[in-house]
Amino acid sequence: MEAIPHREVLTNAELRLALQGLCSTDLTRLLKKATFLAPGTGMEPNDLVQEAVKRSLEESGGRRCPRDVAPMTFLGNVMRSIASHARNEWKRETPSNAGEGDADDPIGNMPDPALSLDEVVTKRIDCAKMLARIEAMFNEDRKAQAIVIGMVQGWSPQEIREAESMNEAEYAAAQKRMRRKLLREFPKGY
Repeated sequence: MEAIPHREVLTNAELRLALQGLCSTDLTRLLKKATFLAPGTGMEPNDLVQEAVKRSLEESGGRRCPRDVAPMTFLGNVMRSIASHARNEWKRETPSNAGEGDADDPIGNMPDPALSLDEVVTKRIDCAKMLARIEAMFNEDRKAQAIVIGMVQGWSPQEIREAESMNEAEYAAAQKRMRRKLLREFPKGY
């Protein structure tokens, strides 16, 4: 069995600086992701973002951001983990006989916060259609398209640049073109 290689992580000061450097677009994206993840957790989207930041900046025992992972991706993953844990905790605390017996029981009559299979399938189909539409928007701009695809795959900017042979200036320019085009196409978000 091979040992898991040690990954270099950002210090708390470095992560704090990276978080302070997030632009309003990044914060909006985090809030949208939190809005998607929050149902069934008992947390509001803002609380989920704050909890992720708090756990990321804890001195002892907190989450650690690897140097090769973008802070936005890292925070998104922390939020996903917190939300998943909160949903599992809710399932463990819900009595197995909830729904049996007293019709006036407010706990037993609560709707299940988990999505139904139909809702999950519909959301996945909608996401796939939206992704295909976004990728098609950038058919003429290979570098911007590579950034979109890389972001969907969870790649770091460095991985995207290496895959598409872009330097930092080309990456920044393509990212700016991508953002502008997405904002024109989806002014109210997608």
